[in-house]
Amino acid sequence: MDKKSLLKSIQDEITNAVNDNVNISILIKDLNHQETLYAYKEHEKVVSASIIKVPIMLTALEQVQKDQIKLDTTLELKDSMILNDTKVFEYGGGPYTLKELITWMIIQSDNTATNCLIDLLSMDKINDFCISQSLLSTKLERKMLDFKAIKEGRNNYTSAADMANLYEKLYNRTILTPELCNKAIDILKRQRHKQLSMRYIYDDISVAHKTGELDHLNHDAGIFYLPNIQYYIGAFVWNAPSNKYASKWIGRISKQIYEYYKTENER
Repeated sequence: MDKKSLLKSIQDEITNAVNDNVNISILIKDLNHQETLYAYKEHEKVVSASIIKVPIMLTALEQVQKDQIKLDTTLELKDSMILNDTKVFEYGGGPYTLKELITWMIIQSDNTATNCLIDLLSMDKINDFCISQSLLSTKLERKMLDFKAIKEGRNNYTSAADMANLYEKLYNRTILTPELCNKAIDILKRQRHKQLSMRYIYDDISVAHKTGELDHLNHDAGIFYLPNIQYYIGAFVWNAPSNKYASKWIGRISKQIYEYYKTENER
């Protein structure tokens, strides 16, 4: 697929989604050449779901960089802190290192680990980090599974452009020390949720990304690492008829973009 055909196909997919009364935000950028391939409502502020866990991780690593805490620091996870949806801490609490909690928060999207880190860092510190990185739409207003906060009008937010900001800085090793950037990327590459941007891609490729899901909402944002081309894709879908609709939409878009860059990579 050439570039002109790809752009038309993406626009057709967006048009079809809009006709279904679905909200879309998307940004695709070639990180090697600093070229934006496609953007649509990339600055729109959207409910983040678990995408918010990326700036939480980076805030924690910034505290490591400032020597306020170490990756091997042990934290006590109490049984009373364990949420019902956990697949990691089903057998109870105990001592866990900061690195373990960060890793489970990202690769399994574990909400118990996330809330533990929010308690450790504080919402103010996480939001200060977002401000320091010029994330104009990203804000943490509640802990995970805090449905009372949602009813009170508090939620977590981000945008495709904000996530591109973070991932590009990670890619260039400028947001933290190169070593800590590498740690963050390594954790993101171990992501276990692959039914969105990787849904229709069977090749064995490396992707550093984070997904997010709520009812009728699916997001996926991260970096695809091809041998000679690395690109960012942030695809955000909400108010969808179903999560299956949103997941398949992101999967189709990602597949087309991957095939385009794969062809470019092989030239």
